[in-house]
Amino acid sequence: MSVIHARSNWLFPLVLALGLGGISFWLDRITEVKTVEIPLNPKEPKYQIESISGERFNQQGQLSESIKAEVARQYPQQSIIFIDKPDMHLYKDGKALYHVTAKKAQYYTDSRKVDLIDDVIWHKNAVDKEPEGQLNTSILHIDTQTQSAKTDAPVKYQYGLSQGTSVGFEYDKQRGFLNLPARVKAIIYDPQKP
Repeated sequence: MSVIHARSNWLFPLVLALGLGGISFWLDRITEVKTVEIPLNPKEPKYQIESISGERFNQQGQLSESIKAEVARQYPQQSIIFIDKPDMHLYKDGKALYHVTAKKAQYYTDSRKVDLIDDVIWHKNAVDKEPEGQLNTSILHIDTQTQSAKTDAPVKYQYGLSQGTSVGFEYDKQRGFLNLPARVKAIIYDPQKP
């Protein structure tokens, strides 16, 4: 009897370990999920959203931005979102300040920059003593981080009764800097000297 008892001291844990090992192996096999990654066609959108309409509010609950667009899409392995017919409004203290439209836009998600392309119209409403203004161009590059906009394309602008054209445009909102670098033609109206 002591021989059986001694053998069961090491035999039972061994059988238990082998049994648990077998169960673990079996459970691993039946719960193993096999996934097959299928490469997406780079010419077809990975995501596409139609009839976009969105609004953003500031901390006081006032409308700060709104956007509408026909379609937005993103292609596989790209950080660019392509937008058709963007129509954006920017507000200050709940009042409409800017209205921006274009035929197309490209939003770069990694840098948060936007390219507005074809028939770009940037309209500024009159605010307090600042007059109404508008900029028309074929392409406009906007950096949302630095709050700057620029183009090397021809521009046509109107600000109050002043108007003109230029090849190129650069605006830095934070510095209050405006540069019209080349071929500037302008009629400047000073409202204090009619």
